[in-house]
Amino acid sequence: MSARGGGLLKYMGKRAIDRAAVVISSLTLQFLLLRVLPYYVLGIDPSFFFLNPNLTEEQKEIIRRQFGLDEPLLSQFVKYVLSLFTGQLGFSFYTRRPVYAELMERLPNTVLLLGTSTVLTIILGLIIGIIAVSKRGTRFDASVIGSSIFISAFPLFYVGLLLLLVFGFYLKWFPIAGSISRPPPRDPVRYVADLLWHMALPLTALLVTSVGGFALFIRNLFLTQLGEDYVITARAKGLTEREVMLKHVLRNVLAPVITILALEFPGIISGAVITETVFSWYGVGRWLFDAATQFDYPVVQAVLFIQVVLTVISLYIADIVIALLDPRVRLR
Repeated sequence: MSARGGGLLKYMGKRAIDRAAVVISSLTLQFLLLRVLPYYVLGIDPSFFFLNPNLTEEQKEIIRRQFGLDEPLLSQFVKYVLSLFTGQLGFSFYTRRPVYAELMERLPNTVLLLGTSTVLTIILGLIIGIIAVSKRGTRFDASVIGSSIFISAFPLFYVGLLLLLVFGFYLKWFPIAGSISRPPPRDPVRYVADLLWHMALPLTALLVTSVGGFALFIRNLFLTQLGEDYVITARAKGLTEREVMLKHVLRNVLAPVITILALEFPGIISGAVITETVFSWYGVGRWLFDAATQFDYPVVQAVLFIQVVLTVISLYIADIVIALLDPRVRLR
């Protein structure tokens, strides 16, 4: 095995230990906030969530025992971690249904909306950002900078409400709530068309508030490289501006771009809480918001656990990809 290969394995092992420590730390914090704080500090009894004021003390004690609150904290924490990693996410306090089953119902809608938004944001942001830095100092560049800063001043919920008011309420071009009509169309083609019709406004809100910022990030990232020696050398060889950008600069800015993409990936699964809530989109984000406002702890802990694990895994994969693509990374 080459020295580079051995160094890569050592690097991967060290990163794996770091990421595992992040997961354990996050689970510990979640346990303290979702299990210890409500019952042991605030005194919120889990029998409260069964909405039955006539429960006897014996029945309340049975409920506490079902949640394991009669056991030592260390034992509770070990069972808490093991249950999450084995997929035993528990039951919702309010629906009495398995959290896993409800998650699987909402996950496709969230992946469709957030996945489409993320892919389009990356593509459009890269194109606009590269064109802007290629035409730096022109009106196009100034327009990109100005519009990006202007739009970023408006929060996502405001843009969403504005779209609903104009295109949903006044013009009535798009529905103002839901992810599918009721009853849903039976024909597959019409079903897909109806789903895309409902997705148009939330997708537009996500793109309006994210493309400009990502394009500005790409522009500034490329701009920091244009004064480097390798760019001057490439231009001296007679390469066009497009070739310089795509063949040389893009390769040298891949590390921060890959890191940003790795941070975006967990959001595709966990959902956009604000967007799904504003547009009443039947997804994981709205589900998390409702669960948090209703103190439905099993749902909250499941979604947060999934987000933590996906974040750690995506960042770990990003570390490996960057190490493979960039020889400047020190494998130690």
